[in-house]
Amino acid sequence: MHEKIYKKINELLERGETFAVVTIVRTEGSTPRKAGAKMIVLPDGSTFGTIGGDCVEAGAVAEALEAMKEGKSKTFTVALKEEELGGIGMKCGGMAEVYIEIITPTPKLLIIGGGNIGSQLAKLGHDVGFSVTVIDPAVKREDFPEFVEVIPEPVEKGVARVAITPQTYIVIATGHKYDEDALRAVINSNAAYIGMVGSRRKAAVTLKKLIDEGIPEEKVKMVHTPVGLDIGAETPEEIAISIMAEIIKERRKPGATGGSLKISF
Repeated sequence: MHEKIYKKINELLERGETFAVVTIVRTEGSTPRKAGAKMIVLPDGSTFGTIGGDCVEAGAVAEALEAMKEGKSKTFTVALKEEELGGIGMKCGGMAEVYIEIITPTPKLLIIGGGNIGSQLAKLGHDVGFSVTVIDPAVKREDFPEFVEVIPEPVEKGVARVAITPQTYIVIATGHKYDEDALRAVINSNAAYIGMVGSRRKAAVTLKKLIDEGIPEEKVKMVHTPVGLDIGAETPEEIAISIMAEIIKERRKPGATGGSLKISF
């Protein structure tokens, strides 16, 4: 059974999904399953594998969903004695200690455009824990550090080579050379975030053109453009920081507001 569990874990990681692995780590007395039994819980409450009877698993699923909401792994104990405090109505007469591990795939930063802003953003994205891919037909492998995946292809071909998942954050920074092509290539993806560098005027013109072409307005409105938080950024390095700050804010919402943490007296 563990082989099937691990195969499923790999599938979920490849799809960029967040999920919980529930494992019985210790038991006492009579229990449906023993230490080592595993079950996967998805954000919609569906499961794969089993750690015991329905009552045990119902409690584990509820705990796992709460842990995913909080983004923190946890341990809890299930008492399988109907008469004892904390029991769940089963008469096995035992106890199970359960560990819930939250698995969140490494977030991906997909940068379309390898100019000054793109190169600075690639370095910064890596520093804060993202795997980084740059698509630009004009760049070379040696233009970027080894930790950056470089795809020197036209946008459409380049995007087709990338697995865009709910853990993918996309920034379009082409210097307006092929903004529209880039947006068309990613607008219908399931990316967590799509941002585009550009002035308000240029952004408005580009987005209106896509709507006029028949792309649903609700999808177009999800594009962050002009991109980044308003910190008065001017240089490529500062602009990259403002963009990364907005991406982190989106990734950590609803807990992140983007406001100042300064206390008032």
